[in-house]
Amino acid sequence: MRNNFIRSFVFIILLLVGVPYMQSSKASTLSGANDPDFLLAVETWLSDNDAGSLPILSMLSNQGNTAARLLLSRIEITDRASGDFVIQMSRSERLDLFRSNLRYGVFRSSWIKVEADRGNPIAQVLLDGTSLGINIAAIKQLYEIGEFEATEHLVRKVVVDGSQSERQELARLLISKSELTPYLRGFRFTSLGMTTGRAALLHIIGMNEGIDPVSVDLGYGPDTRMAMQFVDFGYQAGAQTIGYWDKSKHFDAIAKWTMTAPQALAVANLCRRNCSEQQISGCAITGFGLVGGYYEMIRFDSPLETVIPQSRFLNSERAIGMALRRIAAARTEAGVKVFSDIELSEKSQCLAEAVNNLNIRSNY
Repeated sequence: MRNNFIRSFVFIILLLVGVPYMQSSKASTLSGANDPDFLLAVETWLSDNDAGSLPILSMLSNQGNTAARLLLSRIEITDRASGDFVIQMSRSERLDLFRSNLRYGVFRSSWIKVEADRGNPIAQVLLDGTSLGINIAAIKQLYEIGEFEATEHLVRKVVVDGSQSERQELARLLISKSELTPYLRGFRFTSLGMTTGRAALLHIIGMNEGIDPVSVDLGYGPDTRMAMQFVDFGYQAGAQTIGYWDKSKHFDAIAKWTMTAPQALAVANLCRRNCSEQQISGCAITGFGLVGGYYEMIRFDSPLETVIPQSRFLNSERAIGMALRRIAAARTEAGVKVFSDIELSEKSQCLAEAVNNLNIRSNY
């Protein structure tokens, strides 16, 4: 086991620095990862500048840069809140920016598909990660190459549609303290009264207190039920959670988790930047609710960990900007804003000001 760990660690490091590595897993380097133009484009993208980064990544992709191709493809499918540069593009312009200039009939192929067809093993694993069916083998392969965040779609597919035996296999596979473990528990133990909201709230309290979430005693009162719905869906749950605020049970626990959990750094850093110490808790809860609750909060992810480690992404301007745009665009299922400008100010004045400043910049 120790030797397997060392081999996996060396393999990932060598991928990052672009040194050739021959292994039976058919691992290959990402050529172009050390190109100065590529490195500058990555830094520019992490500074939340699409206009200065995406065209360069597109140009490099058309020139054959593998690292640019994979990163650009992953940005296209993982960006949860695009900036104005992309939003204002026509469909054909977006295809020109993100896709291969090679055509398969009327379709423009993604660069990941192009690279997978060329035999690139990293691209092949990433492509498998977008499959629609249950594919536990692909989850294992993504873990092996260090692309942990890219497993989310596949993990959720097994949890929702898999058999109990497949869910049990997934439970053995998930990395320690995975943020998706509560989602799995919510489906595995429904016969014991578990839900995804209850499992996530247990996880939050357990992480805060440094204890096994299973040992947390929540109870089943109306305040707890409201907190469970808020954790599960945020303010998008509508009337059930719209009034969740500082007098509500577990408010402090959710605010603490949002400001301390590695998975919540995008919102936590947004609040630290814009709010005073006294305003932090209100911003944390409002941000948590507007991004859509726990299971949406944990989806602010690096598009390609081989190039951009998750911790680097979450501490970047890109992550903060993405979280703010997500919050500003929050809508109910009916398609209307969750809060009016006045209502948002009542929840968190500092966050409302950040949203307003974003809207002003977007109108220029």
